[in-house]
Amino acid sequence: MDIDLDGPEPMYRQIADIIAKRIADGTYPPRRRIPSEAQICEEFGVSRRTARSAYALLAEQGLIVTAPGKGTYVKPQESEDE
Repeated sequence: MDIDLDGPEPMYRQIADIIAKRIADGTYPPRRRIPSEAQICEEFGVSRRTARSAYALLAEQGLIVTAPGKGTYVKPQESEDE
């Protein structure tokens, strides 16, 4: 997926949307690591600050969690029964 540099949506939101879609479709399964900020920078050609903002948004949405010293993981989604 490409980033729309000319569109009104900030790049970090576009990246967060792409990663959220990958989580939803199972590309990044629950409790598994997702690419590092550095890998996101390389994949999308953005600064570390942009990648960090995208990850902050995903964390705020409850989709990812960071384990210090280990990486960033897809947060397991609790079922409605629990």
